[in-house]
Amino acid sequence: MVRRALATLLVSTLALAAEPLASAPAAPAPATPKPSASPSTASVPSGPPSVERLVQLVADDVRALRPEPPVALHLSGSSAELQRAFGTMLASRLAASELGPVVLDAPSPEAAENQARERGARSLVRLTISVQEGQLSARGDVLGTWINFWSGRTPSRPVTPAAALAQAVDADAGTLSLAALSPVLAPSSSSTTTVMTGPRQMRLMGAALVKLDQVPAALATGDLDGDGKDEVAVLTERAVSVFAADGRLIARRELESLPLSSAPPREPFGVISVIPQPARLAAWSARYAHGEVLTLDAAKGTLRPLGPLDTTPLGATERGTFTSGQTTFTSEVRLSEGRILTVPAPFTTASIVTPRMLFVHLDGSASLYSRPTAPPLRIQGLGAGSALGDLDGDGTPELITTSPQLFPSPDVVRVYPLTGDDPTTHGMLWQTVLPPGRAFQVVTADLDRDNQREVLVGLWHSDGTGEVFLMRQGAP
Repeated sequence: MVRRALATLLVSTLALAAEPLASAPAAPAPATPKPSASPSTASVPSGPPSVERLVQLVADDVRALRPEPPVALHLSGSSAELQRAFGTMLASRLAASELGPVVLDAPSPEAAENQARERGARSLVRLTISVQEGQLSARGDVLGTWINFWSGRTPSRPVTPAAALAQAVDADAGTLSLAALSPVLAPSSSSTTTVMTGPRQMRLMGAALVKLDQVPAALATGDLDGDGKDEVAVLTERAVSVFAADGRLIARRELESLPLSSAPPREPFGVISVIPQPARLAAWSARYAHGEVLTLDAAKGTLRPLGPLDTTPLGATERGTFTSGQTTFTSEVRLSEGRILTVPAPFTTASIVTPRMLFVHLDGSASLYSRPTAPPLRIQGLGAGSALGDLDGDGTPELITTSPQLFPSPDVVRVYPLTGDDPTTHGMLWQTVLPPGRAFQVVTADLDRDNQREVLVGLWHSDGTGEVFLMRQGAP
């Protein structure tokens, strides 16, 4: 892509140096958009907000170059659905400026130049649309397709327009949905790694789902309104919020009315869990002396309290206890049948996909139980953001984990297959870089009833705000 942009600029520079001074015919004057066709007031197709923002930035860049119409558009990338949506919206914005856009279906950016000439286009915009590391980007070039008569049998480009284009915005959940609809042959970034284990492949694309005014203390997912799709519940130090799959806030409950804990931890910490049949939300911030059991009233957009919570819900039926004044749970876990399981050490994270249980300790080690009655498998090098979740739909959960360092730069998400022994010794199914921040929570969810679970990561930012980062699967 960079080579293509540089070549465009170089060819234009050489064309300027070789342009005949007197005998060459003058190139047609660039068309000036009419004031009445302002793109800010024109009706354009709608799409995910991040696609709309990126289309506006690219359209502004193209208009600033004053290309001669008609303008041909050629889009490439890993997702045909995303390209089609982007091309539709970009063509609409350029049409509002009377640039006569024509969307090409050429097999490559190079072939698009000849096809643009055949279609009578006088300018060509070539863009690669991609989603990587939480950003939606458009990169490529703009060039003129008018052929100088004096160049002979070898077609040559005019001096203008000739420019490289590069714009990017934060991706959103809607963009990931579009990008996940088409096959992806290989990761588009050197910072991501796809590892095949047997017949399985995996590719995760990320985008910010929710921006938070406080750092997340805990995350949970589950179907709280009975529509078959999971909602995302976020516990901060002072509130509980429930979000839809598109990041829209459904309900929020402030916790300030609860009595304060006599020994709260120094950092935000807590637990939140979805209790099934009927679906209820159990939330407890360690800042307070007890938690609450809540039910979602989606019609009214409220979380209604059902009663106090005096044990910490580690799973649907498993319960634990906060360590006084610390960001850990004690080593005793009460199982569904009432039996007490003593974990080798206090833990910061618990993830339970029956019958398997994962407990991550302060030193970055973890205890993985294949079933409650079996001895635990000791694993090293896991981050506090760790979870079990069946990402490939084969019935066996994978291990998802972040960096074990306290201040990783950058933090990463790694996915391992679960085997009979230490899963980290069998190679990764996937690894990718996270946006800046400290990743302390990881959960999985089925947000769109496609039977594939998404990954949600709770990020802490240095300014005291937080983020829920969504990672959705694309076709391998």
